[in-house]
Amino acid sequence: MFDIEKLKAFTWINIGNPDHEDFMKLQTAYKIDEDTISDILDPDEQPRLEVEDDYKVIIVRFPIINRENDTLWHTEPLSIIYSRDRVITVCRKRCDLLDKIKKSEKTTREEFILNIVYYIAESYLRSLKELNKRVLASKKALQERIRKQELLNLLEIENSYTLYMAGIKGNVVLLDKLEKMRGFVKTDEAEEIAEDARIELGQATEVVTSYSKMLKSIKETFESVINMDSNTYINRLTMWNIILVIPTVVVGYYGMNMELPFAEYHNAATAIFISIMVLLIAFALFMALRRRVY
Repeated sequence: MFDIEKLKAFTWINIGNPDHEDFMKLQTAYKIDEDTISDILDPDEQPRLEVEDDYKVIIVRFPIINRENDTLWHTEPLSIIYSRDRVITVCRKRCDLLDKIKKSEKTTREEFILNIVYYIAESYLRSLKELNKRVLASKKALQERIRKQELLNLLEIENSYTLYMAGIKGNVVLLDKLEKMRGFVKTDEAEEIAEDARIELGQATEVVTSYSKMLKSIKETFESVINMDSNTYINRLTMWNIILVIPTVVVGYYGMNMELPFAEYHNAATAIFISIMVLLIAFALFMALRRRVY
């Protein structure tokens, strides 16, 4: 669907959730070649800048929640195609952060594009804060009881951190290229926006790094707890297996077809049999308590 907004310096065409007809219109009405459209369709396209004959293509990645994806919190590419008098933004999913850009922030093509990068950087920080809340919630739940689902949630968040770091680093490299491109950052306002975007991306990089380290520490701690619990259970089972083997050995010995001491005295044989088992079991329990294997 094409949303067209005519501004003083340029026309902004926003295309969200494009279908085949939208891409055909891009080719026929706006002369966008097939290779560029193919890049727009690629969900794994990384941030970059490409210069064509009649237009330039900028691809940035922004955080998004997608319940249809294996990783709930991931990133999507946003393609920005701009020429002398227009800016075209194309996204496979609806990019809500574009609605936050005010009309006063669309004075020139360059400032508008830099504001997009800035708002994307801000959105990374917001998403990272939400992910950290989920980490803390899972940590609290695991402290009460270790559940498989909570560990899977931490694994999903770890994957999200990896995707976020890749998207943030790619956007930083893209911003470097935009600042170095001749005539792009040509006003004090544009330079200030670029600097703000760089600061936000730098903060996002530091935050995702620290959160990743914290998540790794939490995972390692609970993995150690799980291993310790497993070793404790194995030791308990081994000890109880030894204790239960003792009566079996004694009964088996008295059950053999051979002459046994005190066999003619039934009461004495029974007392001896019970006494031997009690003494052996008591000794095994004493050793288990002494070694704290219980």
